[in-house]
Amino acid sequence: MRNITDYIFKQAEIGEWHTVDIKNVESVFSLKDGSLLKVLPDKVFFLSSYSDIINKRVLDSISEEDFDISQKEEIIQEYMMNKLDFMNDRKLAISNIVNFYKSNPKFILISLENSKKSINLFLKKFIIKDNIFKFRFLEKALLLLWLYAYKNWLYEVDTNDSSFAIIDKGIKRIKKSTSLLEAIDKT
Repeated sequence: MRNITDYIFKQAEIGEWHTVDIKNVESVFSLKDGSLLKVLPDKVFFLSSYSDIINKRVLDSISEEDFDISQKEEIIQEYMMNKLDFMNDRKLAISNIVNFYKSNPKFILISLENSKKSINLFLKKFIIKDNIFKFRFLEKALLLLWLYAYKNWLYEVDTNDSSFAIIDKGIKRIKKSTSLLEAIDKT
């Protein structure tokens, strides 16, 4: 599956995302007709699956020990920064894919839903205190922060420094200006 993922992203890197078709991928890899379509019905499903894989890597990247000794805002920041780091080797492909779908509202909604799912997965590592409204506002604030940092990351050339700075400053601003981080706890 790794070779197939590499191939699909390589096509996106060279600006051929519009030509990628799962049936064609089957023929490139001499797979039995329809076998890949069973696990990857289309390109959007492929991207959602890739996002799920990255989310799992991000969640696994912070050990229980690190979780216990770090502040909750540091953990959230680490989750977001790690996600960008883990996607770095696919940055050009992801950027080309996003540009390809810029005017497609369906893709934008699916992408937004995947981003929301990521933030929600990160926050599920914490205990939600009794104020669910505050938690939902925190979730939305972090989603907006993530989308802003992600948009910036797509067009950064060599490093992720400015995206990391956006995440760092955004979380500090949320902590300083609101009480939203009080909606979650580590224990």
